[in-house]
Amino acid sequence: MASTRGENTPAQNLLASLFFLALGAAIIWVGFQGSSDDCGGEKMSAGDTCVSYSNGSRTGSKNLEEQKSDNSTTSNVAFVIGGLIVLAGAWSSVGALREMGGSHR
Repeated sequence: MASTRGENTPAQNLLASLFFLALGAAIIWVGFQGSSDDCGGEKMSAGDTCVSYSNGSRTGSKNLEEQKSDNSTTSNVAFVIGGLIVLAGAWSSVGALREMGGSHR
């Protein structure tokens, strides 16, 4: 059956699904890369302070425990968002593969 204007073909839907699977996996990977004691790419030690800047102005500072907590929260958010994107991509891939195989339910 030919696709009408404005509708994607099952192959296009599958490619989009695979893109979202890869995107979700990349976001999860980023979550794993964040070290709990990292401040701007540098490892922190007890007594260190992580100072953040925006447009050359100091916007805040965190001690080691505060930075670990912040990094943990950021990693958890990446895991949740990445996981949801992977699940949506997988669900969409299954639907596209069913359409391509002609098994409509």
